[in-house]
Amino acid sequence: MSIYYNIFAPAKLNLNLFVGEKKLNDLHFIQSDMCFLKLADKLSFKFSKKDAFYQNQNNLFMINGNDNLIIRAVDKFRYYTKWDKCFEIYLDKNIPIGAGLGGGSADAAATLILLRQLFNKDRSDDKIPLSRIIDIGSELGSDIPSCIISKDLRLMGYGKEIKRKKFPNNYYFLIIYPNIELSTKSVFKSFNKNKILKHQSKEIFFENIKIFNSLLFSATVLYPEISDLIVNLEKIPRIVAYGMSGSGSTCFGIFRNLDDISDLNKYINSKYFVWCGQKVDYKISRVHCSKMLENNF
Repeated sequence: MSIYYNIFAPAKLNLNLFVGEKKLNDLHFIQSDMCFLKLADKLSFKFSKKDAFYQNQNNLFMINGNDNLIIRAVDKFRYYTKWDKCFEIYLDKNIPIGAGLGGGSADAAATLILLRQLFNKDRSDDKIPLSRIIDIGSELGSDIPSCIISKDLRLMGYGKEIKRKKFPNNYYFLIIYPNIELSTKSVFKSFNKNKILKHQSKEIFFENIKIFNSLLFSATVLYPEISDLIVNLEKIPRIVAYGMSGSGSTCFGIFRNLDDISDLNKYINSKYFVWCGQKVDYKISRVHCSKMLENNF
């Protein structure tokens, strides 16, 4: 009977994002406080005679099956380890694409975590430390090291300076994706640190965490609907804080109680993707086995 190795790839929520000028290798210096949500993709791997990639056809979101960060992560892992194992890979995609929630980075990070565990189980020596897959992940994308850790974090610098933080628990996060797939490259190209939206000049805090996004103006220049969404979030009674995650287009609201998130149709377009739940600190050792494919393919 086949054994499937399963892992969750959680969405990353940038509570804030401060962007500086370009300096190193044409990259921007950034600082961001981030947490990881119960909203997650799920990946399942099975050893196979040849590689194959499948997606749950019932999902709203689908990625390129021939070229994606999961496949690139497998190829990069093989390149550095010379491990020649093949896999059938199954993706249950729940995180919106191009939404500022790090879905692709989360999938790549989960892939590297899973492959490291299988590789180390297969080898009596020459085991791979966590730091090695963080280095491999950084070659694939600047968000991937953070997604490998998948805990409350503060990111500084150019993607590699990561500090463990602890943000308040027992809050609920309302995630709204307005069906706008944004290119991070396009948003950064439009970035101008001297321009911010008028409503962003209002200081917003989640306890002692400042909610602010330097890319909000850039994103709303490309898609003004994002500005409308932010304005409507502000109108929701008992909302603690609100903002845009990453390079957009996903916006979020934070609430003390689940009951406070009600009558959303008054404020949020019913056609938008909406998710509500809490954040989680994930474990590196979160790979688990099953004798059957657990997703609905």
